[in-house]
Amino acid sequence: MNRNQCMACDVLTGRIEAPGGVIYKDDHWVVDHSVSPVLLRGFLIIKPKRHCEQIAELTIEEMESLGPIISRTANALTRALHPEKIYVSSFGEFVRHIHFYVIPRTHDMPPDGPTVIAQMFDGRWACSDDEAAEVANRIREMMES
Repeated sequence: MNRNQCMACDVLTGRIEAPGGVIYKDDHWVVDHSVSPVLLRGFLIIKPKRHCEQIAELTIEEMESLGPIISRTANALTRALHPEKIYVSSFGEFVRHIHFYVIPRTHDMPPDGPTVIAQMFDGRWACSDDEAAEVANRIREMMES
């Protein structure tokens, strides 16, 4: 697979626009809201700026900066939405570009991750692009402060 066939690279280059645009970026990572169909309000994606398909392909610098970007993203998401819990994971093969999901579990969701993930992908908590953009803007503000 190359950058011309990668949805994550399409978002990074602007061919696909994430709701609310880029929330945060640094030398190695970009954080944005998931794209349509938006599965969940506040469902964020952390991805490296360069096309890379496996965690083992990340450079030492990318790995060293991954923990802090996850922490910063989770803290901003917590302040913006006040979820009961935040899940961080990397799974799936549809988008081969390595990426990490940052998923808020709110009080109205079941208290176990596998059920939340299954119901999320069934569209149970889907939101509009406008709702996703609004929360992306709030999280961006939290990450800047």
